[in-house]
Amino acid sequence: MPAVLRLSRTAAPLLEDALEPFLVECRLRGLSPRTVNWYAVTVGPFLRYARSVGCERTDEVDEATVRAFIAEQQTKVSPRRVNDYRDGLRAFFEWAVREGHAALNPAARLRKLREPRKIIATLSEADLEALLAQPDPRTFVGLRDLTFMLLLLDTGVRVSEATGLRLDDLDFSNLTLKVMGKGSKERLVASSPAFAARLQSYLTRRAAVLKVAGLRENPWLFVSQFGTQATPRAFQDQLKVYAQRAGIVGVRVSPHTFRHTFAVFFVRHGGSPFHLQKCLGHTDLTMSRRYCELADVDFLTKQRELSLVGTLNLDPGRRPRLRQCGSVCAAQGAAPTPSKRAG
Repeated sequence: MPAVLRLSRTAAPLLEDALEPFLVECRLRGLSPRTVNWYAVTVGPFLRYARSVGCERTDEVDEATVRAFIAEQQTKVSPRRVNDYRDGLRAFFEWAVREGHAALNPAARLRKLREPRKIIATLSEADLEALLAQPDPRTFVGLRDLTFMLLLLDTGVRVSEATGLRLDDLDFSNLTLKVMGKGSKERLVASSPAFAARLQSYLTRRAAVLKVAGLRENPWLFVSQFGTQATPRAFQDQLKVYAQRAGIVGVRVSPHTFRHTFAVFFVRHGGSPFHLQKCLGHTDLTMSRRYCELADVDFLTKQRELSLVGTLNLDPGRRPRLRQCGSVCAAQGAAPTPSKRAG
């Protein structure tokens, strides 16, 4: 285990020495390895930048230095990534102030950038059928990958939650799974009888594979052919391969796309935003509302029905004229306006 640099509470550390103690505190607070790594990749680039412009210690960094770094990043990365830097730096310097390594937080007054709000991509039924046909269930890896995809579609769990499932998290009598979500928060998610039957088939094959390979039983639900815990990266890579084989274009196929697809399907078939929030493990209704907006296809149908251009006679060689002005105006709740000729 690498030695941990211990800093005096009153000394302002060198920038190059300040990151690791901050990350240690993050670990002691119980943050996940993924979150700790997020802090490393959002704070580290700034510390290197600050040293390049002459700052040596944490108490030498001022707001102008932080703003100059953010301005430079705005020309290189997306607004979302810039906001990540801003959030990471605020947390880092809050720690530095608490520890007596800085008098003020130079990132405290930075405002978030407005991020573009893009339509969330989901998979169509045709996409899903093509994807689910790719794994070969006659092989262990194929059956495992098929079970994994069905789990994402059945429950909407995150890829980290799926790969973190243990055998004792499964409750077949109540058709539930216990997952560990963000912030180390456990929650129960329901599974369907159809998926439970598929999962039983996978568990039978899983036990046989481990026995034939002479491997000891381990607690993880999803394992490799070598008996080790399957990783999120392994499934992400496999989905890319299956997407390419299935000829899916125009949508990024990832575990999170499965999660989006689950959410939109849930809402379109009568699920409430509140229940969706509980299913997905969100802390508020913000994302659930976005899924509801995406699932609302009725307004698109109504827009087509009430299209003014759709009522025009667009035959070649003739001036465009309204063919059904009366019916369109009635549908919109207004009386037809008689035409007037000049002169």
